[in-house]
Amino acid sequence: MPGTTLPIEPERRLTWEQWQAGRAERRRLGNMVARAVIRREESSSDARLRASFDGERGPEFNKSFEAT
Repeated sequence: MPGTTLPIEPERRLTWEQWQAGRAERRRLGNMVARAVIRREESSSDARLRASFDGERGPEFNKSFEAT
């Protein structure tokens, strides 16, 4: 990182593949204690949400939001 004054130890650096593998493991462990999708089934804002998101309560998971 340009301009940083923090020392970075070479043994603490991760490759992208190592980071992804670690993230997958953290997600796997997290799914063991809580379900993956935590979206509520219904709420008091359903009418507004469904009007905004084509009948769904929110944007699709794992899909980037596109503002209109």
